[in-house]
Amino acid sequence: MHTPCGSRSRVPRHVCIVATLLLAAAPASAQSLWSDRAGSLVSDLRARRAGDVLTILVDEQSSAEKRATTDLERDSSFSSRLTPPAFERPSFLRRFLLSLATSGQAQSAYEGQGATTRTDRATGVLTARVVRVLDNGNLLIEGRRLVKVNDELQTLVVSGVVRPFDIGPDNTVLSSRIADGEVRVEGTGVVSDRQKPGLIQRLFDFLGLY
Repeated sequence: MHTPCGSRSRVPRHVCIVATLLLAAAPASAQSLWSDRAGSLVSDLRARRAGDVLTILVDEQSSAEKRATTDLERDSSFSSRLTPPAFERPSFLRRFLLSLATSGQAQSAYEGQGATTRTDRATGVLTARVVRVLDNGNLLIEGRRLVKVNDELQTLVVSGVVRPFDIGPDNTVLSSRIADGEVRVEGTGVVSDRQKPGLIQRLFDFLGLY
């Protein structure tokens, strides 16, 4: 094969060497070291899209106390008397008018006391799902967990709005960080039924009978 790089060629020698190397080199294609399917090394696994899941750490406690005292007392008395005209002699009319004199006294008292104290606490861990991403970037989440032990069914329900920066690096969020949060614990079974007052007791409470 004739090349222009002979001793009598007018082409500079270094140009001939570069051209020869380019022609002899096999075509090579660049390939990335990372697969497109691989996740980013710097990103985390925090929930951010609809359908993503995150872990809710539930620790809610509430207490309420109410006391009322009522003390009422009332006294009343009355008297009336008719003075008949003077007669020289006692007469039936005079005796009748004197018998109309009346007097009386009434007294009433009422005292009542009432007190109500209630303390509730719910703890647990459950996984919630992002239902929708709001326009401001906050996440609308909802989760439900059912646990059945000895025919007693406990249901823990959590829903509300979570800000993305309240989610920890481990994809968890405290229930106290949920806006418009609703934490509900429902129970059905023998134990729950025994905690409810009977029909007669509820009737007495409705009628105000003690």
